[in-house]
Amino acid sequence: MKNLLGALVLFLAFTMNASAQETFKKVDEKIEAKKNMTALAEAITVEGTLSDDLTRLFEYKFSNLNENLSPERKIELARIIEAKLRATLSQTQMESIESKQGLLKKLTN
Repeated sequence: MKNLLGALVLFLAFTMNASAQETFKKVDEKIEAKKNMTALAEAITVEGTLSDDLTRLFEYKFSNLNENLSPERKIELARIIEAKLRATLSQTQMESIESKQGLLKKLTN
């Protein structure tokens, strides 16, 4: 009886684990990066190499998010993306981004 109960518990544990992994959905990095760039372009003027650099930054963000990161790693990734944005953009550009409600969070998360 104990063996049967143990087997049932193991079966349920593996079934729940498998279904949790199936719910994660990967996104296309290039498409999502373009969406972020569009949202950013609505707040500030982005031209030339700055546009290319930021597009690569957002592609990097989404390629990392496609790896199904833990919540702690997602927070760290958001912190890194925000730091890179602050280092790349001017103070007035960052103020424009921060004045748009939710834009900075969208760009970093």
